[in-house]
Amino acid sequence: MNKKIVILFVLIILVIMFWWIFNLISRDGEFTKTSHVTAGIEHFEKRKAVFLGYNFSWKGIGKPIIEKIEFLKRDGTIVAKDENDFRIQPFIASTERIGVIDEEYVVNEGLDVDLIQVKGYQINKNFYLVLRVEFDGTNPDNDIKILRITYKKYGVTQYQNIPFDGGVIMDGWWSYYG
Repeated sequence: MNKKIVILFVLIILVIMFWWIFNLISRDGEFTKTSHVTAGIEHFEKRKAVFLGYNFSWKGIGKPIIEKIEFLKRDGTIVAKDENDFRIQPFIASTERIGVIDEEYVVNEGLDVDLIQVKGYQINKNFYLVLRVEFDGTNPDNDIKILRITYKKYGVTQYQNIPFDGGVIMDGWWSYYG
């Protein structure tokens, strides 16, 4: 009887240790935005889309798979697909050739062939996120504040909020830092 209790106790300890290690490994890592661009409000006056490119890096164990990318405005609401003010489509680019460019130039130069959907994209270390942004509103003050990446790693779905303090719209022509 005593031997069964000891074996059961050891098994329980091993299961708890395995679960704790798995939880630690599956939650390890974070995304970092290493560059930021904004487009001047005048880019959106023609009601045409503008493409903006951002460098990101992943530091951690494993290779996460992106499920979706969402954008939260300064008022806390999530940008919806049928949004009146903002419409944003995220892509992953295989090259870093897009900074702040209007859609016409992207199509004419064939830069759109480098763009792939974010859903299902497996991150290695660094990646280049390109946003196709349409702004039809009149209130640039309610700009994007947070980018939320939802991803899966080792079968565990999780998300990370990344500050977008500069937003995507500014008063000047364009801005880049990173």
